[in-house]
Amino acid sequence: MNERNMNNMMNDETNEGKHNPFTQTKNMQPNVAASAKPMPTEVMDRLSKHAERTGEQIGKVIDFYKNYIKENYDCDDWSDEDDDLLVDWAEQCFIVLRKGTTGGSNNTTYVGQFIGVDAKKANRGTGLQSWLVREYRSDANQAMAKGAGHYVADNGLWTINTAEHGVIPTAQPSTETPEMGIHVGGGDYICFVSRQGKPYTTDVDGRYAYFLGNEQEAFVDDGEIKIWRVDLKGDDSERSIKVGHPCVINARPPKENATEYRQDILDTYEGFMDTINYTDEFVDESVRPLLIPAKLWTSKDMHEYAVSIEDLTDAYHDGLRTFQTGDGQGRIGPLVFTRGTVNRLSTEARETEYDQNNRQYSMSLSSSGLQSMYGQGAGSEVMCNIGSAVHDLTHPFNYTGVNGEMFEYAERSTVYVFGRIGMMMRDNTEIPKLTVFGIYVDPRRARPRATGGNSSTAQFE
Repeated sequence: MNERNMNNMMNDETNEGKHNPFTQTKNMQPNVAASAKPMPTEVMDRLSKHAERTGEQIGKVIDFYKNYIKENYDCDDWSDEDDDLLVDWAEQCFIVLRKGTTGGSNNTTYVGQFIGVDAKKANRGTGLQSWLVREYRSDANQAMAKGAGHYVADNGLWTINTAEHGVIPTAQPSTETPEMGIHVGGGDYICFVSRQGKPYTTDVDGRYAYFLGNEQEAFVDDGEIKIWRVDLKGDDSERSIKVGHPCVINARPPKENATEYRQDILDTYEGFMDTINYTDEFVDESVRPLLIPAKLWTSKDMHEYAVSIEDLTDAYHDGLRTFQTGDGQGRIGPLVFTRGTVNRLSTEARETEYDQNNRQYSMSLSSSGLQSMYGQGAGSEVMCNIGSAVHDLTHPFNYTGVNGEMFEYAERSTVYVFGRIGMMMRDNTEIPKLTVFGIYVDPRRARPRATGGNSSTAQFE
């Protein structure tokens, strides 16, 4: 891409051409010269042992170490530092990360940026538990041969009968529900048993974080960009994410035989959040400005999810999916990016039974186009519902200044929103609404909040 074409792309967010500016050949990638100074032997010894223990490639471990010292100690060039300091940093880095830097050797490198988080988290172990229950009900002996244990009361205590390890005693009273027990009906409980003969639980909380990007080769060489769900486990499900910041992640891709529902899920191990490398160096320097959400989220050239705020109703009906539920037929609207001007803003939580933490926040967006179409009536603004997890983990009411400090923005700021379209009735008119998963605010398009804006929830009643 020559300079003129690049500038044209940067200045025209609605360019209808289908050329993706991130499509680069490998030969066009930045050529980073290797340092003439070798990394200290003691450092390399620690990096090599970590790679050997986790099964990861030494190159990925080195890259992770460099990013660790850059993020934590503002070190851009390790060769400028004393050897003993580099050794101490390596000690810190790999004593903390006993689960691996990327979570496993079967991971794949993905590039792009996080765009939001799901409002709900769920137990990721229920699927395995349901499978074990089905196996046991079908053939108890066969299930135990596969590793299941069966709880049996003995002298007031639970014991666990197993096929491989015999009877495993416990100190749990048989008058109580067994700690690792999975109910299979009546008074029967079973559990998973490890190879070491220990009962264990598959209970682990998980939350999906939304990621806009792709495998590194597909993104850089082929210009293919899509939305993925990154499955965050355990403590990771409650940690903050930088929305709209380019990054490199390592995760397990979907299995080839994955169901349609799971074909967009990238799996991770607990501790994944510590391995995220926030950087834009995975694309050529000339197109890095196009990674900012003000360009990337709104460009129809780069992906199919950008929708103008005036077209949300049409987008809803075009992308609507129906499915069967126990209560009948369900409906779900499409995921989209849009932008608008904050018309009303409430940073004060209101109680709701529809949120896991019983908190929800609101804002409304408008545009000159919507107001020209609907005046001050129904349809002139789009209501945005923001769940507690989105509020707590993504800071949707803040923007980051040029110095990295976070500020609150006020009404009439321009915001870029990622969410799911729904419909609501107002004044006997069906109008679109958004369930928001992520918000990005460009500091040059933000109005700093002076008085906090209107924080009253009464404005939305």
